[in-house]
Amino acid sequence: MVSELFQEEELAREVARKLMAMAQRSADDASAERGSLLTFLRGPMERHMRYEEAAIFPHFQARGLTEEVQVALKQHAAVREATEALASVAQADVARSIVNVARLLLHHTNFEGDYIYPELTRDEWRELMQETVRQGI
Repeated sequence: MVSELFQEEELAREVARKLMAMAQRSADDASAERGSLLTFLRGPMERHMRYEEAAIFPHFQARGLTEEVQVALKQHAAVREATEALASVAQADVARSIVNVARLLLHHTNFEGDYIYPELTRDEWRELMQETVRQGI
């Protein structure tokens, strides 16, 4: 699950970079990707965030990273809010909305990768994964 977690983080970064570049290059091309982006955000990205919230973040909080987790939770909320805004935005504003979602994803995944995940040692990660397996998360 940890391997999948990191792969999903990297996929989110890759998707965000590509979409940001596309939206800046061509509003029409970006608009054409709205549906696939929403599918990604509401599917794999939402599952990823829910898993972190249920299985990973409580362990980080127990290890004294409450402030970092609170920041990450606010970022999750911002991504969800931007997702719904993208779903309902007028066609003329799709490219700008895609850039916003992409920017939030990049900021969030970089925050977790730079400030949260490195806080645990290899043994702590192993222990965390064993706990999540025992709990069936």
